[in-house]
Amino acid sequence: MKKVLCFLLILFCVSCKQTHVKTDGILKISLKEISSSPLHEKLYLEDLKASITAIPLETKDSCLLNKISQILDIDYFWIVADRQVYKFKKDGSFIQRIGQKGQGPKEYIAAEQIQVDREQKLIYVLDYFGRKLIAFDYNGKFFNSWKLPEDYSLNRIAFHNNKIYYTSFANSVSPDVLAYNFPTNKMDTISIHDRVMGQEAYTGETFIYNLRGKTYLYHYFNDTVYSLGKKLSPSFLINIGDSKFTYKQLTITGDYTSEEPIDKPKIQITNFIDLENYILMSYSVINSWKPTKEKDNRFALYDKSSNNMYSDICLVNKKDPLFSINPQDPIFSSSDEHSIYTYKMPVDLIQNPQFEKLNAESNPIIIKYEFKQKK
Repeated sequence: MKKVLCFLLILFCVSCKQTHVKTDGILKISLKEISSSPLHEKLYLEDLKASITAIPLETKDSCLLNKISQILDIDYFWIVADRQVYKFKKDGSFIQRIGQKGQGPKEYIAAEQIQVDREQKLIYVLDYFGRKLIAFDYNGKFFNSWKLPEDYSLNRIAFHNNKIYYTSFANSVSPDVLAYNFPTNKMDTISIHDRVMGQEAYTGETFIYNLRGKTYLYHYFNDTVYSLGKKLSPSFLINIGDSKFTYKQLTITGDYTSEEPIDKPKIQITNFIDLENYILMSYSVINSWKPTKEKDNRFALYDKSSNNMYSDICLVNKKDPLFSINPQDPIFSSSDEHSIYTYKMPVDLIQNPQFEKLNAESNPIIIKYEFKQKK
């Protein structure tokens, strides 16, 4: 099987505190076995010098949001998606909806992923079910659309150097990576899977995102996190040892039994954000492919200055625990290297007097966590 050329990110950890080293400028991390039972060690946001800002999103009949799939901070406004795309002022006031749901050439069935070209002031929407990529300007005016290539299950995109990079999820061992070059109007093939496992469980997504002018790529079956600057360069090396699935453990039968037994807890990485001082990670622990009511979600933090890995934590706010970050909370990267975002539903913050005017029908509240620069 040929090696996949690019893969996105996520670094993640599995032991409480351990030493990590840099070789040739590349961070290398070795991970110990994980616990079969969650530990959820408390790590305090105050100790990480994190400031917290809450932004309630205005609720109107034309913008009723449920679970948010993406948050982007664009200069003077927010772009928020929940299969539709909305634009809000930085104070949370609603501005407009971007595009419309539908099957027309200027419409999307569902906004699966969003990327922004900040120089050209364009918003790209990946419409997986509509099999197209649509671009709108910052005012919501339709700009252009492009058909997705056939026979690919493309689920993530990133904009970099006048290209849209696509990654697929149809094959979890060796995903497809494509790049559409806007100046030449040409689709470039970066990597194509050449192995089909049959009835294969889905694990280890390909991640791709932009930060500080770079695009990061990582995939579960490649231990390297790459950054795509002017060229593809390794940024991190990850060794998760026995916590990684074997190929046979990913081949399952109709009764959710794998070809090779899962003899110890395995890791499925779900998100990764690289900040100036920390690396934040979300992951799930899997003991069996049989469906369970609740996923064993966990959260990890790597402190770059102390070389400590905190593998299974809750980020707790001592002053107001309602603003803590729990393992099940989604996290989103910011346009800077100091901040992350999550969101809370009104019912999560109902005990805080600051939100007494909200009710169960109100829109979610964006929570910004800014980790101040260490001295």
